Amino acid sequence: MWELKIQIAEHVLGIRTASAMAKEFVWLKYGVLRLEEDDAAEPDLTVRIEDGYGVPFAGYDVDVVSTGESVIYTRADYRLEADPDYKHAIVKVYDDFALKHAMVNLYSAFITRRGWGLLMHSSCLMERDKAYLFAGHSGAGKSTVAILSRPRPVLSDEATIVKLGSDGATIFNSPFRSDSEMTALAGPYPLAAIQILHQALSNKRSPLGKTESVLQLMQRVFFWAHDPEETKKVFKLCMGLVERVPVYDLHFQKNNSFWEEIS
Repeated sequence: MWELKIQIAEHVLGIRTASAMAKEFVWLKYGVLRLEEDDAAEPDLTVRIEDGYGVPFAGYDVDVVSTGESVIYTRADYRLEADPDYKHAIVKVYDDFALKHAMVNLYSAFITRRGWGLLMHSSCLMERDKAYLFAGHSGAGKSTVAILSRPRPVLSDEATIVKLGSDGATIFNSPFRSDSEMTALAGPYPLAAIQILHQALSNKRSPLGKTESVLQLMQRVFFWAHDPEETKKVFKLCMGLVERVPVYDLHFQKNNSFWEEIS
C-alpha cells in the first residue's frame, strides 16, 4: 500500500492506494503539492483509490444516491463513496481518465459540503497579482483565453478553486487541469472579476446584474444534485460570490486584445 499526503488549497488530503496506475497519476498530477513524509498535518479528507472498476468512459452522466450513511456517485468508469461529512472516501476507477474526473467530483463536493467555496468550470489567469476568472458554456473559449493570455500565469484552465471569505473571494492554484501544467505558484490571489465568455468579432465588456450573474455561475459549478439542502448551499455560495466580485459579459476576439477591456 502506498501513502501520500498532498495539499490542495487549504486542505490536506491523505491518499492510500495499491494501484500502480493511481500512484503514477497522483504523483504526476499532484506531486508539486506533496507534503513531506514527516509533516504532522492531519488530513482533512482521506481517500482510498482502487482500480479495476467498471468499463471505459461512456458519458459524463453521474448517478448520485444518498443513503444517510454515505453519498455514492456512480459513472460507467468510476464509483465514489464518501461519508456525509466528506472526511473519508473510497474511489474505484477504470483508468486514469476516470480518476481525474472522480477527483474533481470529490473535491468539489468536499468544499461545497463545508461551505468553504466552489470548484468552477472555468479558466483563471493572473494579471498584476490579481486573479481573473473566465467562464462560459462548453466551447465558449475558456482554454483559448488561457492560451491567448500567455505569458500570464495560469491558475486554472479547466476547474478553478474559489474560496469565499469575509472580505472577498480568493483563487488558489488548481491541479485540476486539461492543457497546462501546474506550476508552484504562491497564493492565494484576490479574485478581481469574473467574465462570462462569448466569442465575437469585436471586444466588449459589460456588467451583469446580480440575478443573471447567479444563474450564470450556478451553471458553471462542478456539482451533482442529490439533496435539496446541498443545492441551496451551492446557490447561497454563488450568491455570496456575486456579492463579493463583479461579473461581466465579455465578448472577445480570438487574440489577446480583450485584456484591454479588463485591465
